[in-house]
Amino acid sequence: MAIAKVGRLALQFSALFAFWLILSGKLEPLYLFFGVISAALVTFVTQDLLADLIASNGHGQSAKGSRGIFYLKRAGNFVLYFIWLIYAILQANVQVALVVLHPKLPIDPGMLRFQTRLRNQIGHVILANSITLTPGTITLNFSEGSYLVHTLIPQAAASLFDAKMQTKLQTIFGEPEETPSEVQWVGEDS
Repeated sequence: MAIAKVGRLALQFSALFAFWLILSGKLEPLYLFFGVISAALVTFVTQDLLADLIASNGHGQSAKGSRGIFYLKRAGNFVLYFIWLIYAILQANVQVALVVLHPKLPIDPGMLRFQTRLRNQIGHVILANSITLTPGTITLNFSEGSYLVHTLIPQAAASLFDAKMQTKLQTIFGEPEETPSEVQWVGEDS
């Protein structure tokens, strides 16, 4: 058990340090020192958080079956979500740029509220941050599965209407796939 934890922490530290090296692009001793310190600090602070994320299936229960396969599947799903999110961010950047550069500036801001059945708390935080990272949308508030989102244009919230983000996160946390929930525009008659 202790060897598995040391191995997991070593892997986490190595990944964070490699990420530091990629972002900094510097190999001078001072930069390497700061990279080691930063990676070690983040590993220390997040060790329990990531252990809970890996070990639970979103309901506070331990994962069943082969742990190695479970971890690889969860990590693979997270990588696929991250790649999809980058694509969604790039797509939204183009969409917002076209609106802003349009001579008539066809901005149609609004707020919408939707409910998700996502149960994992980390999943809720990831969803709220993913919405905010996507240009044209900002998560204003979320509580008990209910989200309030501001949009620059209605098209910016398209992935919320068909529950793409929520479904991808439920896949990561081993929850049943979500059907699109009702999205209500705040301030309009529903």
